[in-house]
Amino acid sequence: MEFDDADVQTARRISQKTLTERGSGWLSTEETRQVLLAMGLPVAPGGVAHSVEAAVQLANQVGFPVAVKLASHQIVHKTEMGGIFLHLHDEAGVRQAFDTIRDRLAREGALEAMEGVLVQPMVQGGVEVMVGVTTDPLFGPLIAFGLGGIHVEILGDVRFRVMPLTDRDAHEMVREIRGYRLLEGYRGHPPADVKALEEVLLRISVLVDEVPEITELDLNPIFALPPGQGCQIVDARIRVEAARSASGVPASVIPADA
Repeated sequence: MEFDDADVQTARRISQKTLTERGSGWLSTEETRQVLLAMGLPVAPGGVAHSVEAAVQLANQVGFPVAVKLASHQIVHKTEMGGIFLHLHDEAGVRQAFDTIRDRLAREGALEAMEGVLVQPMVQGGVEVMVGVTTDPLFGPLIAFGLGGIHVEILGDVRFRVMPLTDRDAHEMVREIRGYRLLEGYRGHPPADVKALEEVLLRISVLVDEVPEITELDLNPIFALPPGQGCQIVDARIRVEAARSASGVPASVIPADA
């Protein structure tokens, strides 16, 4: 499966640049967004603001109400740090959210972990799903699909496949979860844009296949919107490690003529 609008070279360049500068670890929030956007993935509008004034400007650009979240590749569980503010309806709310996040991190002695804040419009409606990637020592990269948000931890309604995926794999993965009935529409709720979810799976498969430095990925939640409206990735994390050759030696240290 190939996508003409996917810029694999940019995704690879960002991943390798991070490895060179910081070594193995999680990409920053902005780096993660750049990788996903390069692959043509439906990242929610918005961006990372490094100051309170920039956050206010971004909020006005994307339109209220907005969400303001801590941007940090070091702090994984942002909710537990009080780093997420939702349904903010004005500039004062955005300013307060930015200041509160910064003050809390300062009190915890973790202010250096703050890259800024991620400002996004609130997504209305839809079904929360997730797409993940992990690396198995025997099978290599595995891709996961299931219900998102807190459901993935409570219900464990997830299906896995070895990559790379085929169209059939993506089609089956989406329909194999027990929660598929939610994506078909229920009790007056519209069905989800299942084709858009299948495309996300296929694009992530291409990304991981073409950029072997990516060893872990988590898109959660993804809001699956009604048919024709696609889906939006609201939160994402990507981990990179030095790609290894068949001999187990990091490829970056093997001479080109070896």
